Amino acid sequence: MTPSGKFDLARGDSHLSGTLLDGRLEGPLRIEDSDRPQASLTYRRGELEGPLVLYHPNGKPAAQMVYAQGRLHGIATFHAPEGWLQRKAGYRQGQLHGEAINYFADGSPVEVEHYRDGVREGPYRRFHANGRLALSAQYRQGRLLEPARMYAADGRPLDEQGKPLSRLSWWWRRWTEPDEA
Repeated sequence: MTPSGKFDLARGDSHLSGTLLDGRLEGPLRIEDSDRPQASLTYRRGELEGPLVLYHPNGKPAAQMVYAQGRLHGIATFHAPEGWLQRKAGYRQGQLHGEAINYFADGSPVEVEHYRDGVREGPYRRFHANGRLALSAQYRQGRLLEPARMYAADGRPLDEQGKPLSRLSWWWRRWTEPDEA
């Protein structure tokens, strides 16, 4: 006979509680250590299905994800121990898909990238802490289409050696050419 029913397992300060149905995990599963939550998961017929939350030692969420048929599917968020959002990314059938954004502690973006079926696709942008563009690139099927454009914290483009254009050259370029960034 295959085991079914609720279970509570304890080893030292660790505690695991959930339900088995015909020997497979079914429904919510909770993991605690020293009476603090470590993870909250949901299973259907032995596979991850639904929300999953991982916790920092201080009890705040570290990651919030959604699973479908055992694979990440939907928006996943990752948080610093202080609670601020560090990363938000879309997944489809276990692979990065859609927009992925990493954040500074103040909530402004560090980088914005796009994926299609686990492969970088489309625009990629990285930013300075002051919010100005630091790097701009374009990808197709995981390949960089042309050399990335890099910028100093004041917005000036960087030359091939990584040095900002002179302020006069930059001003003249902005005055006579359409804006690129």
